[in-house]
Order: sequence, then C-alpha cells, then structure tokens
Amino acid sequence: MMPRILIMNAGTAQMSGTDLTPIQVSLAAKSAWRSAWFAREDDVIVSPVAVPPDLLNYIGATLKFDPSRVSVIVPDAAQGILNDSTLQSNTIVEKLSKTLRQRSDWTLCACYLTEGVARLAAALGIPKNGDGFALQRGSDLLNRKSHFRQLATSAKLPLASGCVTTGADELFRAVDTFSRETGMVIVKLDNGAGGVGNIILTGEDSAPLPGARETRRLHWSLFEAEALWSEITTPSCKTAIVESYHLARSMFYLEFEIKTHGSIGYMNSGSIRMRPSADGSERSLVWTGLEIPSDISICRSSAAYAHACRFVELVRTLGYRGLINVDAILSVDGQLLFNEANGRWGGGSVLHSIALRLLGPDYSDHYVISSVRNVKSRSLRATIDYLANEGCLFDTAHRQGVIPLADDPETETVECLVIARDRLIGRNLEDRLLSKV
Repeated sequence: MMPRILIMNAGTAQMSGTDLTPIQVSLAAKSAWRSAWFAREDDVIVSPVAVPPDLLNYIGATLKFDPSRVSVIVPDAAQGILNDSTLQSNTIVEKLSKTLRQRSDWTLCACYLTEGVARLAAALGIPKNGDGFALQRGSDLLNRKSHFRQLATSAKLPLASGCVTTGADELFRAVDTFSRETGMVIVKLDNGAGGVGNIILTGEDSAPLPGARETRRLHWSLFEAEALWSEITTPSCKTAIVESYHLARSMFYLEFEIKTHGSIGYMNSGSIRMRPSADGSERSLVWTGLEIPSDISICRSSAAYAHACRFVELVRTLGYRGLINVDAILSVDGQLLFNEANGRWGGGSVLHSIALRLLGPDYSDHYVISSVRNVKSRSLRATIDYLANEGCLFDTAHRQGVIPLADDPETETVECLVIARDRLIGRNLEDRLLSKV
C-alpha cells in the first residue's frame, strides 16, 4: 500500500467556527490519539499533540505492524488545533518534504479537506482530484447546517420542517411557526459541531433531549428571541437554523467515501447512543458511543440508504472527494428524517477502519462493534492489563473482545471498542467495562 500523510485536523475553524471553547480545543486535540488507529506502517502522522509511545505500540501490536515505522510530526504552533496557517508553515513543509524524498508514491489524507490542506498537498507535489473544490473552501458547504438544508432539499431528502434565520426577528417568527408542529423546536448554530451550538425549546418542562447542549422550557417573546440570538450566535457565525423537534426512536448515521476518481463507496452505518447524565443538574445527554451496524430494520435502513445516496451523488457532482457522514433519525411516530451531514472523518470512521483490518470487509454481517466512552480507568496500560486479566481483551484467535482506543488523563477515562458476534454478547462486555474497570 502507498504510504500516507495523515492530517489530524479535527476542530478547525471550518468545522466549529473561530470561537472555540477550551473544552472544544481539548476534545479536538484528544481526537488525534483516537485517530492514530488509522495508521499503517510507513505512514506519517501530522498531529496537534504528541501521540503517546505506549498507545502507538499497542496500535501496532493489535493491527500487526511495526509502530517504529510510523513517524509523528507535531508542529510547535499547533496548541491543540491544526489550522491552515500551521499546516502551510515552512517548518511543516520542510519536514514533510524531507520524508517524502524517501519514496515517491505518497497520498495525503486529512480529517477535514480544508483550503490549507489542499495548498499543503500542492506544495508537496501530491495534489489529487477534489483539491480544487477545497481551494475554494467547497468543503465548508458540507459542514454547515444551513447548507445541509439547502442541499438536502435539492436531493429531496425527508427533513423536519424548518428554515434558516439570520437575525432575532427571523428567529422569533421561525420558532413561533415551527413549534406548532410538535410543541418543540431545535435551534442550531450554523457551524457548531457535535451539538454544542444547539438548544431545544419545549412547550413544557422536559428532561434533557438528544441533539443539543440544553433543553429549555419555551417562554417565547421577541425579547426572549433577542436574548437567545445573542447567546447562541458568535462573532464568526450569525446564522441559526430552526426546525420542528421530533422525538427519536433511533438515531443513526450512514458513511460514504467519494473516491478520488469519483466513484462512491458505502462504508458503514451505525447507531448513535446517548444516556442521561448521573448528574441530575446536567442539561444535556451524555454521548456514550456508536454501534455498527445500526439497529434499525432492514426496510428502514434500505430507505435511508437510498435517500443518502442521492445526497452523496449531489455532493460528488459538486466536486467533493473524501469521507462524508449523513445523520438521520427514526422518530417515535415512524418518520425517517435527516438532520445533518459532515464532509470529514466521522465518529465511526476509526471503528470501521479497525474492524476492516481485523475482521475483513464483511464484518458487519457477522459482528457487532461498538464504542464505549468514559470507561473509568487511570490509564491505557491499566485498562489493557485489566482486560487481559479478565480474559476479555481482543485477540486475533477468538476475534472477539475489547480494544482500548485512547485514554483521557484529565478525566481518568478510556474509550474502548467492543467487538462481539452479536448484540447480547456486546452488551455484556460493555456492562463489564462500565461496572468493573
């Protein structure tokens, strides 16, 4: 296989705006550790943070390659984020150019195909189809909620009733209109990734609901609209989306890859899992992880796939190349509704990559894989030792078990990947993780 330059540029301004909170910066930096599981022998990782040697060694041991043949470059100016300016710095270009001279068959893979990534590829002499689209910041079209509604409407995807607003007056009218359908609306900041810019407004008191950082009782007036507009928008983003909010029976995503030559490949589909926080005062649900394949019926899955394919075909025609995730829900009243798309690596991309390498291309026909976040443990090493002692660490002989992906020293938690032959076995492994580690 051709060696790759892996650009771990999650949390860029293009994804989340220029007004990142310290928590967002921290999460973006830590995602680089998780994304190190993409690595293969002879790859070069450009990361905003150093990749711990014990993590890289464990990745190599699990995926059967020599981790010493993976290079990691950490720019001095990264500070947790790989922005375009950092990626185009003379230091990065010189370091990568020196590495590239050793071979001539390199490819470049980035979490987010920004203008800076495309310019870096040109400087290194490894441009590809799709870079022209990125040079015009075309990828931003696929990471804005307003653009998603516009493109999805063109592709005739089923959407919740809603509209794009650009001021407090429009916000007031939109909430008043669209709250009548279900008694609830969701207000979304245009470029807030991971639900951090979303607020749900309900007609009556409600526990936290999925898809937003907070669920509030709706007391609506122009004064309230002006206050919410000031709260939810930022200096770099003055657009918000208002949609009727539908309670979800299932939340899931579909992931595709638009290859360099333009063909579309289906990658995987998984369920998005959330739970209430143990902290009763918490205003949002806790994202617990993903599960592949998704748990929706074959009929619903086929319908969702057909809709998503139309959207991805439109995106391909526009000129985008790379991974793209399309999110949807199955509402409690049986409606299939799409709510977002992201042209970048998704939460399931790493899980899918690992499963392909360990289980083969048809893994979802025979296995259920799931990520379990926030497993209490003081370190990656402690988690590996515990799982080995319990006999549930993944091994290639049994092709089942648990793989710790990365730890978070600040919270003393670890994210784990569970590989099981059916959902019941997977749930049992998850319960053991959450109750004993």
